[in-house]
Amino acid sequence: MQLRGKFPQYCKEKKTPSFSFPTSRLMTTFSPRFHALDAWLTRHTQLWQFDTFARLDTPWRDHYPMLASYLESHTKQPIDDLFYAEVFRLCPELQTLSSDQTYEKLTLATKRILTNDLPHYVSAGIKGRKWSQIQAFIAHTPHASNYVEWCAGKGHLGKLLAFEDNRSVLSLEWQKTLCEAGEQEAKRLTLAQTFIHADVLKGEGHSALANAHCAVALHACGDLHRELIEQAVAAHTAILCFSPCCYHLTKDSRYRPLSQTAQQSALTLRQADLKLAVKEVATAGAREQRLKQLELTYRLGFDAWQRTARQQDDYLPVPSVQKALLNQGFVAFCHWAAEQKSLTDLIAKTPFEDFERIGQTRYQQVQKLEAISQLFRPALEHWLVLDRAMYLEEHGYQVEIGKFCDKNLTPRNWMIRAER
Repeated sequence: MQLRGKFPQYCKEKKTPSFSFPTSRLMTTFSPRFHALDAWLTRHTQLWQFDTFARLDTPWRDHYPMLASYLESHTKQPIDDLFYAEVFRLCPELQTLSSDQTYEKLTLATKRILTNDLPHYVSAGIKGRKWSQIQAFIAHTPHASNYVEWCAGKGHLGKLLAFEDNRSVLSLEWQKTLCEAGEQEAKRLTLAQTFIHADVLKGEGHSALANAHCAVALHACGDLHRELIEQAVAAHTAILCFSPCCYHLTKDSRYRPLSQTAQQSALTLRQADLKLAVKEVATAGAREQRLKQLELTYRLGFDAWQRTARQQDDYLPVPSVQKALLNQGFVAFCHWAAEQKSLTDLIAKTPFEDFERIGQTRYQQVQKLEAISQLFRPALEHWLVLDRAMYLEEHGYQVEIGKFCDKNLTPRNWMIRAER
């Protein structure tokens, strides 16, 4: 894959320091793909590694002046295909590895055909979209003599596995009430599914993994799926089948690469960068999108107010807000936010009303900046998936990665299958 070439001067950034890639002892099946993504992401960090809310300007104007000028002159909302067509015309290298379609083609082969006409009682209590995700996941899960369901919740995934295979499933979950609810459901359906109340972040899943033929996890967040990988390797679990999610939900302020190959990367990823990897709402409804836009506008307007009122030009984070408050208008939101940050004594001198328009303007700017950073989201998520795949290969597993369902069903549709 050709990543370098002759591009217009305004599409170039300062050269990053050269570095050598790992020696052959670290090379895995996925290393060439990882290196291509890593080089592309590293060369363009200015375009995606920044805090949108904290900046009042275009943070990468000096490196991409013509692209910045286009964004500042573009007033049409919402962002559409014509916007991206002009972005790619101005900076063609950005199209190389940014398309979601590139990654959606990386589908995994199915491992089984699910039972036709499943009894309704098997899916009782599971929302339609979640049930479809579970079915798609299991269709791509290898047959095994027994299973461990990691971070099981009520054990919906394990329930269908136990029903389909008539094999034992041990479901691990740290919330005791969910364990009890899942246990009752398994008894009602007379399934070979048992629950253990365990905190896997404290290593309490190791013994279960040591006795498991296959460990499964659907949308295990952050450190939860990281622990699955590391504990399964230590326990010599034969098969792993999981879909990672929410990489930013981690105790670490900086990302710690798993694989030796990724540890050689020049990239340093913050939690905010990890959040970018999953920052898309493919399944949000119109009402949810409207409320999100309104809240962001209000937050940006309040941010402009607090900078003026405090006479300090820095971003001030505000806690989560009850969505009902948004219906009371901008001024009500700002009163609430000022109370949260102990700034109510500044209200009389600096009224809120004039800052709603500023919030609307900044919202449009943020949308355009995020439209550019979103070009890197698929590649960044792929980078993280490859790190996990390479780590497993380095520890003796044969690994496959790909999509187990369409992104309209869930945008977190990567699956990692590994077998010793």
